[in-house]
Amino acid sequence: MACEPYILICAGEDSGDSIGAPLVKTLVSQKFAVKGSGGRRMQAAGMLPLIDFETLPVSGFGDVLPKYLKLRQSFNALKTALESPECLGLIAVDYPGFNMKLVARAGELHKPALYVAPPQVWAWKRKRAKVLAQNPYVKLAVFFDFEESVYREAGCNVVRVKHPFAEIKNADCCGENFRNENHDGAAKLILLLPGSRKSQALRNLPIYLKAVQNAENVVVVAARQELVDAFKKFNVPVIVAPQSVAERMALYQSAEYALTAPGTSTLELALSGASFAVCTKPDMLTYCLGCLFIKTKFFALPNIILDRLVFSEHIVPPWSGEKTWSFAKGERENVAKELSEKLAVGQTLESLALEFLGQFV
Repeated sequence: MACEPYILICAGEDSGDSIGAPLVKTLVSQKFAVKGSGGRRMQAAGMLPLIDFETLPVSGFGDVLPKYLKLRQSFNALKTALESPECLGLIAVDYPGFNMKLVARAGELHKPALYVAPPQVWAWKRKRAKVLAQNPYVKLAVFFDFEESVYREAGCNVVRVKHPFAEIKNADCCGENFRNENHDGAAKLILLLPGSRKSQALRNLPIYLKAVQNAENVVVVAARQELVDAFKKFNVPVIVAPQSVAERMALYQSAEYALTAPGTSTLELALSGASFAVCTKPDMLTYCLGCLFIKTKFFALPNIILDRLVFSEHIVPPWSGEKTWSFAKGERENVAKELSEKLAVGQTLESLALEFLGQFV
């Protein structure tokens, strides 16, 4: 009995899961089978998981080493799926640790690959752009103008894609309902978003709690249910971030202030109009390599996109110990409209997926 042809897709963390979900939904709507790596959103959209998604989210070089064997097993499973004759092509979403290798292997197999949110070559490892440019079977899809220019200069086949956050309309009731149900209409919440990767979150959260130790109505927002148990030892209320982007943004809009790790959450907070600061405590190896090689002016996405310091940024050295950190709230510009306009350039993820499928029809 012949096996069913399929598209392989690989995302390795929560932000990639959000981006991958509309891609999977479009592929499935066109009667294509989809297998690979993704979280609850991609699986709900119709992807058949080949590996355990929970093993994949890692932050920095130091966090990879303890998980190396599991990560290697997961990568080999995806590589085997890519090499199968039934695999028509590859869609890679962010996660360069796996996807740079999978895209290269797809090229060797002469299978088409679409790489959405490829590596941040504008920050470091610019040679990755040249590697991708040498692969005639891969097309890149980027969300930001500064990414497009770097990849285009390197000779890559690159298109601009409209960010899925650009047209999100806040579900205004979400944050208000949370306050009423959980805090009896008390003062606005202080939200702590320590990150979607467990090791990163457990480094960041003690710093955040020190910064808000005298505040009331502090709530930790876990990126997914699996992180809740890891946060219980801190004896602070924990909620799971809503699955819907609109509901997450409405929750952030209802908050007085937030502390967040770098990443997609910074865009959601900025687009919701929230006041927040960005803070992270990297592992020692990542911190040292970052000091040597990363030369960007900013590391928070809204600041990078706007090319100015709107939201305060803090990198806490790994050796900082128990120092009490404080972050001034300050006044921040309302940049939601400006950001939305910058993110609303290009084709949609859905049209991108349909274009990719056109090769197989």
